[in-house]
Amino acid sequence: MHERLHYDHYRVLGIPRDASPQQVKKAYRDLVKECHPDRNGSPKASTLFQAVHAAYDTLRDTDRRKVYDDRLLNYRHVQQPPPVQPRPTVRRYATRDDGRMNRFAFVGLHITGLCFGISLISGILVGITFLDWPTYAIVFTIPGVVVIPDSLAGLRTK
Repeated sequence: MHERLHYDHYRVLGIPRDASPQQVKKAYRDLVKECHPDRNGSPKASTLFQAVHAAYDTLRDTDRRKVYDDRLLNYRHVQQPPPVQPRPTVRRYATRDDGRMNRFAFVGLHITGLCFGISLISGILVGITFLDWPTYAIVFTIPGVVVIPDSLAGLRTK
């Protein structure tokens, strides 16, 4: 006796019944990226991940797929798979709720970079001029020389 069908594997993967093995594999890989419990914080992510894997496991093998297709024709009521929950969005920058950049954090970052660059360059130049540091210490001003123009450009943007 066959076990009860829980889901329509084609609907789980979102593919037509005449999909090629390449389409099955591509749909599986795309869905696994979305519904893996490590990447999706939804409480149903584990169930969905198992359903996707079971669907792929059945549909990738031609013999199992044929048996499944025959059973599917005889089975009238197949449950719908759990819906795919989108991953929660992660804020990577200091943004406001409307999606725009928080100007205070943006300006503060560039002012900090500007102060770093100026103090680095001036400190090394004072050391070389008045404290008899070797002249090759001028090489250590390179990070300051790189940061200052970037900070000024960031402060000029609106």
